[in-house]
Amino acid sequence: MCGEARVQRGLQDTMINQYIMTGCDKNTEWQLPWFVENFNRHCESDLVIVDFGMTVKMREYADKKADHVFSVERKGWFSKIEAMHLMKAKFSGSFCWLDTDCQVLGDIGNIFRYVENNKLTMVVDHPWTTHGSPWTPQSDVGPWYNTGVIAFEGRPAILDRWLKEVKDAGKHRGDQEAMYSILNESHMNRPMHIVEAPHKFNVLRIDVSQERVPSNPIVMHWTGQKGNEEIRRQMQ
Repeated sequence: MCGEARVQRGLQDTMINQYIMTGCDKNTEWQLPWFVENFNRHCESDLVIVDFGMTVKMREYADKKADHVFSVERKGWFSKIEAMHLMKAKFSGSFCWLDTDCQVLGDIGNIFRYVENNKLTMVVDHPWTTHGSPWTPQSDVGPWYNTGVIAFEGRPAILDRWLKEVKDAGKHRGDQEAMYSILNESHMNRPMHIVEAPHKFNVLRIDVSQERVPSNPIVMHWTGQKGNEEIRRQMQ
């Protein structure tokens, strides 16, 4: 943790605790050192790494680099929702999940300014809202939200519903599609359960190619195979 970040962290200790979360399994753990390196350049909050089935070597790395590490029993793409659901039982404070393919470029802790009680704070997925998902029928109820960056306090009620939804094997392609399905059940679900954070907290790889990048992005989210190629390029 850098000196300036430590000073800021000292000020935060008098307020609510803030935790940044990420997690991976043996298939995505190669991104973790890159993620941690970028996080440490800008960190002000505790780092929590969740073990979704990492190798022994990478688990040892996580134990050394993170402030807190824990495992979840279930494996697969919905492990993220289970990890977020468990945070209230393990820690007291506010939390922000980041996928490991997210490149931290600024103080992600600023996203906590947008957290509201019993809601999830997320960024609109502009590409899917504009052009639709390749895998899910488009609705006119409201926008998509990208689930690579999610901030919240405690355990919002929608986390319970989201966890139940993803446990239905084969119902959805991924966690983002499951959330979209839940929100589309009512026109009231988005204002009841979601707070929109500014775009700079989750700028997608496709935003770059579509020239939709806000000034001073805080998180660049390198999604998909092309995103993996960019991460490997940076690691080299």
